[in-house]
Amino acid sequence: MKKELDEALCKKYPLIFADRHKGMMETAMCWGFDHDDGWYAIIDNLCANIQGHIDWSITNHQSALKWNGEHPDRQYSVREPVPQVVATQVKEKFGTLRFYYTGGDETIEGMVRMAESWSANACEECGAPGTQTDGGWIETLCPAHKQ
Repeated sequence: MKKELDEALCKKYPLIFADRHKGMMETAMCWGFDHDDGWYAIIDNLCANIQGHIDWSITNHQSALKWNGEHPDRQYSVREPVPQVVATQVKEKFGTLRFYYTGGDETIEGMVRMAESWSANACEECGAPGTQTDGGWIETLCPAHKQ
């Protein structure tokens, strides 16, 4: 992915891409985003939803604790906040996006699987509707980029 898009994602989601510039002994994110520009929107939307879910869980946790402190006679159960997601590798594999990470919960796991499945229908080069190529190296490309 282009350097500008890489930097934009890291700036917009600093907690998710906290390991982006760590060494190769610590994370595979040291190599950046190992795919073309067409999946930028998928990753951007995925990260927005992931961070939104985590932030909501933190707010919900804090609100429940506050309520319980103010209303000792009517206690609500307090869910633990969702652990922060930190990307460990983002790449193309077998023609689709792979988003590897630590943290999260089942909801985030579903978000990641959905984003990965969307990539099977989006051109890796430009993001337009695409299909997977047959034989040899598998890629997801639009008709124009298959030429």
